[in-house]
Amino acid sequence: MKLCDLLKNVNVTEYGVAEDTEITQISSDSRSVLSGGIFICVEGTRRDGHDYIGDALARGACAVVASRKEKLPPNVPYAIVENTRLAEAHIWNNWYATPADNMKTIAVTGTNGKTSTVFMIREILKNAGEKVGIITTVRAMAGEEVLGTFGGSSVADVSGAMTTPDPEFLYGTIRMMKEKGVTALVFEASSHGLSQYKTDPLTIDCAVFTNLSEEHLDYHGTMDDYFMSKLRLAEQSRTLVINDDDPYMHRIKYMYGGTKTVIACSADASSPRHITADVSALRQKELSLDGSEYIYFSKNAVFRLSCPVAGEYTVQNSLLAATAAMCISASAENVRRALASLKSIDGRLEEIPLDEFGVTFKVFVDYAHTPAALESLLMSVRKLRKRGQRITLLFGCGGDRDRSKRRRMGDIASRLADFVIVTSDNSRSEDADAIIAEIVSGLDLERSHAVIKNRREAIAYAVCEARDDDIIILAGKGHEKYEIDSNGKKPFDEAAIVREAVRKYKI
Repeated sequence: MKLCDLLKNVNVTEYGVAEDTEITQISSDSRSVLSGGIFICVEGTRRDGHDYIGDALARGACAVVASRKEKLPPNVPYAIVENTRLAEAHIWNNWYATPADNMKTIAVTGTNGKTSTVFMIREILKNAGEKVGIITTVRAMAGEEVLGTFGGSSVADVSGAMTTPDPEFLYGTIRMMKEKGVTALVFEASSHGLSQYKTDPLTIDCAVFTNLSEEHLDYHGTMDDYFMSKLRLAEQSRTLVINDDDPYMHRIKYMYGGTKTVIACSADASSPRHITADVSALRQKELSLDGSEYIYFSKNAVFRLSCPVAGEYTVQNSLLAATAAMCISASAENVRRALASLKSIDGRLEEIPLDEFGVTFKVFVDYAHTPAALESLLMSVRKLRKRGQRITLLFGCGGDRDRSKRRRMGDIASRLADFVIVTSDNSRSEDADAIIAEIVSGLDLERSHAVIKNRREAIAYAVCEARDDDIIILAGKGHEKYEIDSNGKKPFDEAAIVREAVRKYKI
């Protein structure tokens, strides 16, 4: 492909190479540059690609895309752009022939609820006759086909790597979906991905904003910066579906109401915005841990909606999902049928089947790893449990991530669970004991708790100590099938560990 075609829609301020130079490969890692390729000098948080230009040229790069001309060696063929991260997204989108063109596109962003909302939208659009492609924290799929596995080399290898994959994989995956006949694309847009311009080349038909609470402040620094990163999605979207109960998302209505279609949704009957919202969840009926039921109410549609997915937050997620899907191609009947038959979502208050063992306690896994998510999870289960059911919570906090949340999560656990087990959770390069100590500093030590660093042993202990009708929640890892510590990544399947413990201690 010619260099000028790769740089279409990129603001190039100066060429120091023939614009029709033929490019055969793209890389932002100098170590992977091949002869005839271009090297994009991405400025990262730890390294600056401009410092590796010499290495890229030595490996055969025929051109360099840079933003700092003063860093270029003499006689290097170059194209100067304003922002190399933004350029990288457009380059990969162009390389894969703008694959999202003509697809119906929905993006979901927010601190919590993104994955659940994407899977709900997928089911509704499937019911409406679309072939749906999704890109989520859990997996990427085209129709019923899972694309790629973690650790592989496929261009669609996005599952488990990051919420919004790097441009090479993002646009390569969308191209693969296009070749498989996908007509509707639904994906998670993370604050990291948005702030790094990964999705900028896309025109989004509908953007969904779930909520905003403290998370990733080690990256963003402040909540305002975190919020502003989310607004990049609003800029590139035609219609915005917002959770009007959330104070941050509520602001979007006033920021964009004059220039875009903004649909405000409210699931909180106690919220002052419940009556004025465009879409509301009325007459909510909780069905214990078996799901929720309510009236979907808007000026365009009124119908009863039931969803068998457990959790109080299911009402908000399904309300947003239904609204977004109906903005694209779905009818109220598509929504009603799809959500009524929805199965549990991987790692989102997902029950581990134990019927074969004849035990009466239940074990759930959930991805909650922020204070807001943990509090919402526990409040939901408290409201849905039967009289006398004890809640055992097992959780930890990830290493090399925001430390400020650890003490607060300890406090939340003490207040809302009956028995707390503090353990490890992807300690990465940090000392697991130090992380646990910060969590324990927030516990009410007068309340029932245990500290067991080894997560496998902690799970076995929770099962061993389980009483009849207990509810055990393993929080933090959710869909993840691995554990990361200072020695690297290793397989870790919580469902298998639970079943092993049940066989050992309860049969």
